[in-house]
Formats: sequence, structure tokens, C-alpha cells
Amino acid sequence: MILVGRADEEELLNLIPEKKGSLVTYFGYVREQANGKIVKGMQCREKEDSHKIMEDIEEEIKKRFPIESIILYHSVGELKVGELLAAVLVSTVHRQEGFEACRLGIDMIKKKEPVERIEF
Repeated sequence: MILVGRADEEELLNLIPEKKGSLVTYFGYVREQANGKIVKGMQCREKEDSHKIMEDIEEEIKKRFPIESIILYHSVGELKVGELLAAVLVSTVHRQEGFEACRLGIDMIKKKEPVERIEF
């Protein structure tokens, strides 16, 4: 499942249909420092191909790991320090593949940048 918008952790957790075996989550938040500078917040804008990029990431993860369900999430709009920026939730039968899939998900989101981020 791909979500680009605004949600909180509880909403995302409630979207996992069944929890079988393990549920590995990553929640990333707006930091107060980046590249040695103080950050007051962040503006996140959806790109024309944001959903396509996220779908490609989802497909790659599903090819590599036996996943029960997955949620890839990125916030859009103006965010304050400490607000949820991105998340990956992976439900798998075994924890090892859940951890690996979750890490791959957030690493690919960071690398492929599906959403434009501007810190201020």
C-alpha cells in the first residue's frame, strides 16, 4: 500500500490487515539538525511521479521478500520538527525478512526521493 499525504503512526498501524509472525516498522521524523544546520521544519511536495516511484519500491521489496503486507508512507505539506516524515511497515511471517525488507524500503525511499523536501 502506498500513501502520500498526512497520517500518524496509529493510523498506519491500523491499516495492516492481519499481524502474522512479525510486524517491523520504521518511523522517520523531521530532525532539528541537518548537515550541521538548525532546522525549524520542512516542506514536502508531491512530485508528478511520486506514486510511481513508491510503487516501484514496493514491487522491488515484494520481489525480494515473502511479505504478508507492506505500507510505504511519506508526508506532504509543511512539517514541524518531530512530526512524522516517512514510514515503512512490513508484515512477514519471520522477523529476519521483515527487518531486511523494512530497511530496504526506507533506504530506497531516501535514495529515490519520491517527494521533494525543502528544509527551513
